[in-house]
Amino acid sequence: MTNAPSRHAGRPHLRVESAGMTRTYDGDRVLIGREADCQVVVSEPSASRHHAVVQREGDGWIVVDTSSNGTFVRGQRIDRMAVPVNPLSLHVGGPAGEAVVVSLVDVPAPGPASRPVRPPQQPAATSPPPPYQPPSKQPSSPDSEWWRNLPPPQLPAGAAPADAWQPQEVVPPGQLPHNQSVVLPQQVAAGKALTIGRGQDNAVVLDDPLVSRHHAVLQPGGPGQPAVLQDLGSFNGTFVNGRKVEGSAQLAVGAEVIFGNQTFRWDGTQLLASATTHEFTLYADGLTTVLPDGRQLLQHASFKLRPSSLTAVIGPSGAGKSTLLGALTGLRPATHGRVIWQGHDLYAHYDQLRFQIGLVPQQDIQHPQLKVRQALRFAAQLRLPPDTSRPEQDARVHQVADQLQLTSRLDNRIGTQLSGGQKKRVSIATELLTAPPLLFLDEPTSGLDPGLDLEVMKQLRGLADGGRVVMVVTHSVLALDVCDDVMVLAPGGRIAYFGPPSGVLAHFGCASYPEVFDLLDDPNLWQRIPAPAPLAATTGALPPPTAGVPAPPRQSLGRQLSTLVRRNAAVVVSDRLLLGMLLLLPLILGGLSRLVPGSSGLSLDDTRRCPGQTERIGDGMCQAFQGETPVGPPVRMIFDPGEATQRLIVLLVAACLMGTAIAIRELVGERPIFRREYAVGLSPGVYFLSKVLVLGTAAFVQGLLVTFIAVVGLPGADGQLGTLRVAFTIGALAFTMAVVGLALSALVTSTEQTMPTLVGVIMIQLVLSGSLFAIAGRPVLEQVAWLSPSRWGYAACASAMGLVRGQVDREDEDWIALAGAGHYFMDLAVLGFLGAVAFGIGMWLTYRSATED
Repeated sequence: MTNAPSRHAGRPHLRVESAGMTRTYDGDRVLIGREADCQVVVSEPSASRHHAVVQREGDGWIVVDTSSNGTFVRGQRIDRMAVPVNPLSLHVGGPAGEAVVVSLVDVPAPGPASRPVRPPQQPAATSPPPPYQPPSKQPSSPDSEWWRNLPPPQLPAGAAPADAWQPQEVVPPGQLPHNQSVVLPQQVAAGKALTIGRGQDNAVVLDDPLVSRHHAVLQPGGPGQPAVLQDLGSFNGTFVNGRKVEGSAQLAVGAEVIFGNQTFRWDGTQLLASATTHEFTLYADGLTTVLPDGRQLLQHASFKLRPSSLTAVIGPSGAGKSTLLGALTGLRPATHGRVIWQGHDLYAHYDQLRFQIGLVPQQDIQHPQLKVRQALRFAAQLRLPPDTSRPEQDARVHQVADQLQLTSRLDNRIGTQLSGGQKKRVSIATELLTAPPLLFLDEPTSGLDPGLDLEVMKQLRGLADGGRVVMVVTHSVLALDVCDDVMVLAPGGRIAYFGPPSGVLAHFGCASYPEVFDLLDDPNLWQRIPAPAPLAATTGALPPPTAGVPAPPRQSLGRQLSTLVRRNAAVVVSDRLLLGMLLLLPLILGGLSRLVPGSSGLSLDDTRRCPGQTERIGDGMCQAFQGETPVGPPVRMIFDPGEATQRLIVLLVAACLMGTAIAIRELVGERPIFRREYAVGLSPGVYFLSKVLVLGTAAFVQGLLVTFIAVVGLPGADGQLGTLRVAFTIGALAFTMAVVGLALSALVTSTEQTMPTLVGVIMIQLVLSGSLFAIAGRPVLEQVAWLSPSRWGYAACASAMGLVRGQVDREDEDWIALAGAGHYFMDLAVLGFLGAVAFGIGMWLTYRSATED
């Protein structure tokens, strides 16, 4: 207590005695319960997380019971009771439960004060808070419920009204009403194991898209024995008192249990749904984001987002809106402060709460080439539990489509047959597949005309009215009147206003929103507007954003790969430009190779001739004759490799061009989609592999096709299977260059950078291939060329064609291109090794692109 005069001076204060400690409160309410954010924390197992509220009414105090097991006075359960001057003993959880003694005093107790059970809420801290300890640093003993001993959130004044722990009237879709039982006492009394899951064959059926078909088993305990909850390998996990169940866990009376999106309490005989106003209120407590160089992107942001509310965040560029969104969703945690959802610290329990958060980024998160039905179906396969059947996936797709008025548009192509507002609704529908009660949107109306802007905002209004908490970051101020609250961020990440839309202009003393934005850039802003409400103290340092968050559960790699391969193939087939390029490039480049003069094709035997006046006397040998008498020793026939080399150069360039061009825009163009899917469990390695399989295979087939077009009707490469070996090499080179193109696509930061990169890569491959001029025997250049896939592609083709004839007396002999099976397979092996290196680099770059801003 401070020496400052209380605003309730002359009115009675509340004295609370619990667990041998005494505290006097002069605020408006005191919360009693098991949760860490209560002022009076009790250890009674049968007590509720937020058991009772003692609140000021007029000149007195009233006890309001908000529990499932009851608050008792002298053996009788109460609903409301006035607090008398004399001590009143409240027993929580039962007539013989833990006692909390309350009474009224005229002034705060002047005697020595014991350490309080929980400190009262104060507007500011007078000393640095204790440092936050990440979950990994907490004791690992199964009996150590360290999470209950976290420091309480220092929420803003008025953050939790006296009725915050009353049942929530409108719950988000998929949630059960407060205190609804899903396990009946007679089922428990029978003593049989009860299966819990989404399937209709379970004893307890939960209609939640995040619940597995067979999620868990509840084994009721015998007399004096606790119940046991066993997880059945569920996709999203089972949580008891904030901990993920590994195997099985005992359920004490009052234990909190979470399946999917739904929270329950175990009262010893029933699983009761827990859906209070407090649980569906999002609290931000002193969020601060500081860069390593000391710059603050977000400063002491403290506020609450009420259930069924729509909040708009506006402010100039660089005000920290995206930083705030990252902090609230947990994707980029704040360096200080906490986010409280369902009574839990989001950062400490991110693995438990992450799937209750939906995030729609500014860019659309669906492929424009696909139809709406295709896009949502693939998203359902990636996001829903792996045991979700195809009919269940389709039913979920139709459900969210109906919710967002997209049913009539399911067979429309996203990129060409939908308006801007409808495209944004498809992105929102993608997030609603898992029925998250929290929904955040970043610039959903960017680029839309005023009519579509209003349409999207009204759609968000409807989603909020359905029980969700919705926050939208926007630059548009045309439809703010449909929101419940507006947050105005000033440069530097400070909240300049938070309240109803009707009060924004009056708060800043402006006649229009453009004037407000001009004022926000004024260096004297904080002297020209009313002082903001006192901000709560932060609860200590949290892990920096670079520390990351727990990895989400992932579907089987095979299932992800199958889904992504099918989706990539569907995108290729649906993309007319890409499909046209796949079909036309081999025809065009193969046709260009036919412009090379000559009729010998890839054959060298067809160009062989005897030098001078010599005549052919056998296979590859010539000799001069005078009459019929041989003159001089026999000599080898000579050949002209010019035509074959020129045709081979065209094929090498075609392979490099086709492979790189098909892939270099792929990852950078899909980056917003990939980042969102990565956040909900997509494996970067599987994502990159799926691209390699689809695009690499397409490039390989192109390589075969362009070789066939180049030699059809002309002599092929000499030797057994010579043409086939050349075609395979050209296809392998195209495949490798597709992998290189994907790696480059993961490296660049915009699609504008891909064209100069493509031109540079093709020029490097052409110069270093060794087909234009000799590379062998030139120090440094020869070794550098070994890093080029085209060098080994040329060498393998030359080996198959017999372009290089071994002459041991030549120091500049291109030894890697010598004829023979040994050299041919060596060249292919090195080409494959370079492809594997490019694959590894591409995977690393893909992962980096997902985790970097």
